[in-house]
Formats: sequence, C-alpha cells, structure tokens
Amino acid sequence: MKTEAWRVVLTGLSLTCITATALFLMVAVNPKDAATYGSSPLVYAAGSAVLAIAFNRASAWLPRRVPSA
Repeated sequence: MKTEAWRVVLTGLSLTCITATALFLMVAVNPKDAATYGSSPLVYAAGSAVLAIAFNRASAWLPRRVPSA
C-alpha cells in the first residue's frame, strides 16, 4: 500500500480508538450493573486512549519516514 493509504488507515484507527475511549468512559460513569463491570471500563478506556495516541503518532510519523518520490 502507498504511504497515503497507510496514513488514512492509521488515522481511522486513531479515531476509532478515540470513540472507544469515550464509550468506555460513559459506561464507567453510568454502568448498567456496577458489581459486574467493576473497574474494567476504566482499564479499557485507558488502553484505548494509549492506542489512539500511538496510532495518531504513527500516522504523523509515516510521511517523514518514507522518502518522497
């Protein structure tokens, strides 16, 4: 795949992880059953946030890594 295609893929994954972070935080704030969920939504939100940052940085780093034609 070309560099721009990879950049679009990485940006899409970053946006998906941002959405997942927001959803997990909403579940943590207003759980359906607090006894069942425990602290899992916060752990998942933190993991999604880390992945969102990683995908975003990879998307920004990729054009600098590949020499332009």
